[in-house]
Amino acid sequence: MVERIVARPLKREDDAIEWLLMDDPAMDVHQGSLTELSIAAINKRVTLLVPASEVVLLAVELPVKTNAQIKKALPFALDDLLADDVETFHLVWHRHIKDCVDVAGISHERMQAYVSTFQALDIELDSVYPETFGLPSEPDSCSLFIEQSTAVVRYGDRLGGGVDVDALPSFISQLLKENPGIQSLQLWHEGAPAPQPELSAFSIPTVHHSTDKILRLFQSEVDKLNGAFNLLTAPYSRKSKDDWQWRQWLPTLAVALLALLIQFGIFIGDYWQKNSQLSTLETRNLALFKQTFPDVKRVVNIKVQAEQQLNDLKKQASNDSQFMRLLYQSGDLLTAHSSFIIEQMDFVNDIFQIRLTAPNRHQVDQFKQQLESQSGLSVNITSVETGQQGVEANLEIRDK
Repeated sequence: MVERIVARPLKREDDAIEWLLMDDPAMDVHQGSLTELSIAAINKRVTLLVPASEVVLLAVELPVKTNAQIKKALPFALDDLLADDVETFHLVWHRHIKDCVDVAGISHERMQAYVSTFQALDIELDSVYPETFGLPSEPDSCSLFIEQSTAVVRYGDRLGGGVDVDALPSFISQLLKENPGIQSLQLWHEGAPAPQPELSAFSIPTVHHSTDKILRLFQSEVDKLNGAFNLLTAPYSRKSKDDWQWRQWLPTLAVALLALLIQFGIFIGDYWQKNSQLSTLETRNLALFKQTFPDVKRVVNIKVQAEQQLNDLKKQASNDSQFMRLLYQSGDLLTAHSSFIIEQMDFVNDIFQIRLTAPNRHQVDQFKQQLESQSGLSVNITSVETGQQGVEANLEIRDK
């Protein structure tokens, strides 16, 4: 199981950060630089809590049903509620009641800065949340944590943010007017409680809570979100280290893929050329088969049917059928000469007569020599005439 770290930037220095290892039984909180965190975070995943003042939390009414509809309608609903253009914000949302959508928004500039900084240090971010959700949410109350000049405020379960301490009294006053159901202020302290004069002017009570390390409290509360409002979503989705290294090989892979496509193109071209030649040969074989065996009306497999017909001829030859024997002995060689076109066959006075068209005279002479040497037959070329398709030859084949 991959170990996890929870971290949050400290406000006193740009590079200062505090973190705790969640699998550490003591859950000690460490403070240091980002470089020190990168060493502690080797082979671990980091949950980052960003300052509350950087994340806007809103609740908007949207009477839509699907996520696609929310994504389409949300920018229009937020347009008048944000100080900057809605396009400059990275938004995540969660709908827990009908027709109401809770939204968390952070500027693309800040989000990209966090992702790039951690990525440059090989720190694997697993999730990013506003630290606002680190404060406990209690019914009919407002939770606060004051750190230096900034206050973290959470109310109504999914609302809150970061407020300058000087503006805190007016903020609380306006909050109570808009939310009369708030009956108490829950003020959290890191260490011993300290007086907060700016809160004494309100009629509702202030309840003080102490924790030795605020990060432990933040971690326990953020875990209750179960992934809701994780800012590390598209286009900032978590990428593993292996994925990032894989991207560095993209140029090499692109060249290899191009070479593979070229080879594949050559193969396809050669395949179609060979396929065309094969189709031509099959057409010729079919024509020869039909000329040789005109009684066969349905041709399914030329090779099998030709062998069957030749086997039948062999059986007939064994019955002293001279015509069939001569046809059989000539047929093997005729099949081998696929360029021959049989025009006519006849059997007169024990002579097997063939009229055929061949590409040239040389192939006719070659056929005569092969038939005489291999079959022991006497072959006489009675005539050869040159035509448009080659030469037309008449042959007489007989026993010696």
